[in-house]
Amino acid sequence: MVKLRSVFLQLLASVLALLLCSGTVWALDTDSSAGTSPLEPELGPAAARFIPDAAPLMVSLVGHSGPLKSLGDEAAGHSFQYTDLPAALLATAGIDYRQDIRPWAGDELTFALTELGPGQGPGYLLVLKARNSRDANTFLEKFWQLQAEAGQSINFERYDGIDIISAQVSPQFAGADIPPLPHPWQPIQALSTAKVDDRFVLVTNHHQVLEQALSTFNKPGSQLAKHADYKTAIATLNPTQSTSIAYLNLEKLIPALSGKPAGASATYKGLGVTFGESRQGVWVETALIANSDRQVPTVHTKPLEPTTALSYFPGNSPLVVSGMDLGALWSQIDQDLQGYPALKAWVNTTLGAWGQTRGLSLTSQIFPLIDGNYAWALLPESLSPVLSAQPDAKADWLFAYEQTNSDHSQQLTRYLNDLATQQDLGTSPFELAGRKVYAWTRLVSQEIDNTRGSNLTFKTEVTGAYANIDDQKVLASSPEALGLALEAGNGALSNQRSFQDAIAPFDQPNQGFVYLDWPMMQPFLKQNLPIISKLEAHAQTLTHKLRSISVSSYGETPEVQHSKWYLRFG
Repeated sequence: MVKLRSVFLQLLASVLALLLCSGTVWALDTDSSAGTSPLEPELGPAAARFIPDAAPLMVSLVGHSGPLKSLGDEAAGHSFQYTDLPAALLATAGIDYRQDIRPWAGDELTFALTELGPGQGPGYLLVLKARNSRDANTFLEKFWQLQAEAGQSINFERYDGIDIISAQVSPQFAGADIPPLPHPWQPIQALSTAKVDDRFVLVTNHHQVLEQALSTFNKPGSQLAKHADYKTAIATLNPTQSTSIAYLNLEKLIPALSGKPAGASATYKGLGVTFGESRQGVWVETALIANSDRQVPTVHTKPLEPTTALSYFPGNSPLVVSGMDLGALWSQIDQDLQGYPALKAWVNTTLGAWGQTRGLSLTSQIFPLIDGNYAWALLPESLSPVLSAQPDAKADWLFAYEQTNSDHSQQLTRYLNDLATQQDLGTSPFELAGRKVYAWTRLVSQEIDNTRGSNLTFKTEVTGAYANIDDQKVLASSPEALGLALEAGNGALSNQRSFQDAIAPFDQPNQGFVYLDWPMMQPFLKQNLPIISKLEAHAQTLTHKLRSISVSSYGETPEVQHSKWYLRFG
């Protein structure tokens, strides 16, 4: 199976797989009078004029990919890859993308998932901008001639001045070696084509989808290109710097893929995505468009350099979260999760299980009191109860926060001391790596049987350790973990080139970042988050070269949440 020239759909599928899961619903709208409407310059792909504003999904590749071309064209076994999606769908109709389309296709390829009436299955719309009109005509003539020779009944009709050709696809030309498509994608059993303005070739899997596209082209008010949420998302993302653009109608897409009705209180209704390339990887910018009733105050970002705490974190820390004003961030997250009950329950359960074993509530007692810089790191060779929600899991971690002069910071210090007293913990000073540090300890009794009877002995149990370093308080799960921080030196995370490269693409100001070392975290994520295994099964060309994932948020307003992802390959 031929791969497309970019991993743009694979990356989009990665986003979808993290947000969504299975099913599909459809509807239809048509109108008349088309064919010669001038194409004015638009923000985003010109093909968005053919796509109805209610379409659940649009992905457009603009320009020609460079480094991603070889990545997307590599063979990755016989399993379905998201990279292959448009090509795989076309192959089910007997069309080889590389041989039949690539020679004449121009610098814009757009794929949309549209709507059909109930029971008719998904509607696919592929809009190809022709670089060579004559070769495009040759492709269309050859395809329909072969279908006719195979005994298929070819239907011709004129719809609003445009010639449409349709037919059932002959089984003898359908790709026999195409792996099964994942739900909800279905093989193409019928095909309809049209050419508009001698510039665009439209290919759909149903003549009604094509009629709807032509009708939309001449009805600006119904075009995705004119839809307010789409325009807001694309304008926010500045697609002139990108190689690919996507827009997801979350109100349509989530119910369609999950098979569950949309909740009335869903926080976000649209997602704009742009993709671009760098020397080492791919950056992905996202703009989440919120419902008008979202009650979240505007959060102003500020220039935020990596906190000095990262110079205490080991260089091979596989998961790091860093930012500023954790209290405000959690308030945002908590309110946004109101619209997604299942996800909210998982987050609260995970954080609650971790805090319960330590007699504290992270979300109500810790997060609101951290108003300066902070950083948290999962240490190598450990499993994190924060992720696995297993209270008995043994984990090593470091958490550092800036000790400011604010009331919140001083309140947090008092709270941690009071918590230790309530749990009968003593604070024991000791020297570690040439620095005075402290451990939270308690005496634990233990009976020992011997020949003279049963004796009672005591041992010291260490529940955690901390150190005050400059203006930072560094908390650790164990003295050993704290020792790694104090001895990091030149091997600290902040000095690692791979880490520096991972966060370099982020603009200022921002709200911090999440950094994940993919090879180190991959086994744990697959074990604890089943969706990762499903994603990896259909994204091998992406994951087998992936080295790190980093994410930064550029702030929120009540209408838009803007983030940037960077996927580094090696």
